[in-house]
Amino acid sequence: MKNNLEDNRNPSGAETPREIGFMTEVTGRNGVVLCAIASLDQTQDADEDGTRLPGGQIGAIVKIRVNKGFVFATVQEIIRRGDGTGPVEHVFMHLDYLGQGVRAPYSPTGTRFDRGITDFPIPGQLVYEVSYDDLDAIFGVNDSNHFHIGTIFPQHVIPASIKTDDMLGKHFAVLGSTGTGKSCTVALLIHRIVDRMPKGHVIILDPHNEYRSAFKDRGEHFDISNLRLPYWMMNFEEHVEMFIGRRRSVEREVEIDILRRCIYASRVDAATSLQSEKITVNSPIPYKLSFLLEYLETSMGKLDNPERLTPFMRLKAKVEELRRDVRFSFMFSGMLAHDNLKDVIKNLLRFPVNDKPVSTIDLSGVPSEIVNVVVSMISRLVFDFAVWSRGESARPILLVCEEAHRYIPTSENTIFGSSRKAIERIAKEGRKYGVSLGLVSQRPADISESALSQCGTIFAMRMNNERDQRFVEHIMPESSKGTLAALSSLQNREALVVGEGVRAPVRVMLDKLDQHQRPSGGNPLYSEDWQKEIEDDDFIVDTINNWRNQGR
Repeated sequence: MKNNLEDNRNPSGAETPREIGFMTEVTGRNGVVLCAIASLDQTQDADEDGTRLPGGQIGAIVKIRVNKGFVFATVQEIIRRGDGTGPVEHVFMHLDYLGQGVRAPYSPTGTRFDRGITDFPIPGQLVYEVSYDDLDAIFGVNDSNHFHIGTIFPQHVIPASIKTDDMLGKHFAVLGSTGTGKSCTVALLIHRIVDRMPKGHVIILDPHNEYRSAFKDRGEHFDISNLRLPYWMMNFEEHVEMFIGRRRSVEREVEIDILRRCIYASRVDAATSLQSEKITVNSPIPYKLSFLLEYLETSMGKLDNPERLTPFMRLKAKVEELRRDVRFSFMFSGMLAHDNLKDVIKNLLRFPVNDKPVSTIDLSGVPSEIVNVVVSMISRLVFDFAVWSRGESARPILLVCEEAHRYIPTSENTIFGSSRKAIERIAKEGRKYGVSLGLVSQRPADISESALSQCGTIFAMRMNNERDQRFVEHIMPESSKGTLAALSSLQNREALVVGEGVRAPVRVMLDKLDQHQRPSGGNPLYSEDWQKEIEDDDFIVDTINNWRNQGR
């Protein structure tokens, strides 16, 4: 294959990078290149002028000359040509299209990159290795609407940019197996976001108390010792999960009807300044549990059949149990009966920011039987506040849900019915009202598809489970077969970024955060820890005290 320098010069007159093959097959989604091994071997040699990038490896980017510039593509796979005998002289490279670069002589790189293809190559057109300027034209953006998260594979010289508004405006997900660096990736994203936008409003649902250390200087931390979520903030579905549960029986339906009447009457009685016809069983109006118990007592006194007392007695016993249990004091303390919704919103949603744009909510101490209700209440608080706040003071809010497969599972028959419904609503409708959702999970196949499919940007880290790999490929927002082929071979801190937040699918080596900015959920060092004896057993007493007091 001959390289015609006269016919292949860029607008500035510089020599076009080395030719590596020519197109043999073209479809609307991908293409095939015939390459001589000799030409690929040349591209693997040391780059004398420092401007070319080898194209003969999986994940590399190449370009095809077309009438209006170049079509850029990613190498998906390389297959031997021939009958399998004798030396290999030619190979077929299968490509996935990234987009098109149009000549732009006045831009810094000489090229303007756009997604989509308007001028498809045809068989016979030449394929070239790319230059650093080409990669810079595709990925190297650094304005107020972008932030950098790492460097681009394989040379790791060009910074990888994320489009802020597109990533947040259309939700995002961070997915990968345990130990691949998901939590550090989330911390990196949020640090970069608040670096650019220090007046942001970010809430992290943290089931393992990992993020407190990562944002101790830039965030407000909440756990059951200082979290205040008044019981009257629950909607009716959350009341049912809290007071009745999900058992299936005829009596359950009777209890639900009784509870509905009790809560509605309690809210109407408490809302002296509102018209009763505007009040519903879901209205966030403070009411007293004592009134609810009084209503149950009055209703029981009107019954003439003792057998009908059972559902009333069961509800009354449950309410009294919750009031007495110290584990639920962050919801059922007597101090929470007054209207403190303004303070709850100010604290959790960071109004005003006061140099702490991040709220980390530690769910590890929340009793397991009500963690679904707590997640549902917080998610719904974010969404409902955004729906009803309009005008100049309204601000977008980012809700990050760590271990998302716990709270929005695929199965509907779980205790997480209310939390799944609240988060799915944000996924489907949140961007209309300025609520962004970030989902983080090691088991994407176990997350509700209706929620995950709404994430416009996917940060996919190494996945060893084939079921998860297939699911991620299924929910990807664009065709990225070639990019996804590398999922199982990614290093730690590497991610495939696909979707609205990037100009083209890209493999990135993520920046390493300073120690004080990282989450605290690192793996224990068995080889070191099991070499040292513990001489002082006071830590056992401290652990027991924390255990009993439900706080660290």
